[in-house]
Amino acid sequence: MAYSSRPLAVAFLALLVPIRLVAQDHATITQGSNLRTDPSTHNPPIQTLAKGAHVTVLEPKPMNGFYHVRTPEKKEGWVWSKNLNTGTQASQKSRKLVRRSTLVETEVEALGAGVCAPGLDSCPASGCAAPDAPHGLANQLKRRIPSSSTPTFLTFDDFQALQQQADSLVGENKELSADDRAKLTNLTVGNGQVSEGDLVSIVGYLVGVPHPNTRESVNCNLKGEQNNDFHIPISNDPDNTDFQGIVVEMIPQNRPDSWTLANLTQVENGRQLVLVTGALFYDNFHFVNGDPSSPKKGQPHRFSLWEAHPLTQFLVCTKPDNSCDPSQAGDWTPLGINP
Repeated sequence: MAYSSRPLAVAFLALLVPIRLVAQDHATITQGSNLRTDPSTHNPPIQTLAKGAHVTVLEPKPMNGFYHVRTPEKKEGWVWSKNLNTGTQASQKSRKLVRRSTLVETEVEALGAGVCAPGLDSCPASGCAAPDAPHGLANQLKRRIPSSSTPTFLTFDDFQALQQQADSLVGENKELSADDRAKLTNLTVGNGQVSEGDLVSIVGYLVGVPHPNTRESVNCNLKGEQNNDFHIPISNDPDNTDFQGIVVEMIPQNRPDSWTLANLTQVENGRQLVLVTGALFYDNFHFVNGDPSSPKKGQPHRFSLWEAHPLTQFLVCTKPDNSCDPSQAGDWTPLGINP
């Protein structure tokens, strides 16, 4: 972002020095943070401020998500607002970070629940199914990373359109052969056409409850969140429920350390916009369950069975007003990484 108006802004602020001094407040760094030369992540930090350090807030309102502060050593700079606890933020910052109670949903699997591998490292790509069996083909797709590096951006309307096309081509809640899955190609969306397995991106908000799946065939029916996919409902409005969303999934294989349920919950509690990228996958093992007035027992809440699965990237908007542009890399930061 360019700051061509900065000299004018500085001159204007200079006229308001008496007012600014009255508005100054003390604040505490809530976690290790970078002190930066301007309200962005474009330039190297001046220094690192330790958790518990005290600073003086020079402006009552943040700019671009950063507060203008002064350290006890008289260094001035900018600190990411979410890492700063001021008196006016106390009630918001003291909110305990907890995950809401998870609605346990039965994952419909055609195979038995017996563990078929001693650990995740020895679990084959087809999971507990034969590689050429319909279930094995689906399991392989759940773990396949697209070769393309350029995603197709999809809207939630696109996911509705994709569901309508899948309903007419292959249906819901049944095994799909290789020939069936071959029908899920060159499907029409707003930006042209996509096929199952393509790299896609979606912008939205976390809704519902991110949670680990349990004992899936794709992960050899192993127990524990470290061995299972994370089921993450997203929608186009943070006030929506998961009935009005779709599902994206993080797989346990090579999952980044910062991709945790705690970090996902923090993003949802903060109502932050996210940009997720992954492989387009049709979850044929379920029914669409998008009507809260008539929910289908044991079926994940969502209006489309199309997912981004597995995810290859999870970015969080760095702007307090969520005005991030998907085409501007500087507007986003990886999940769990401070700006």
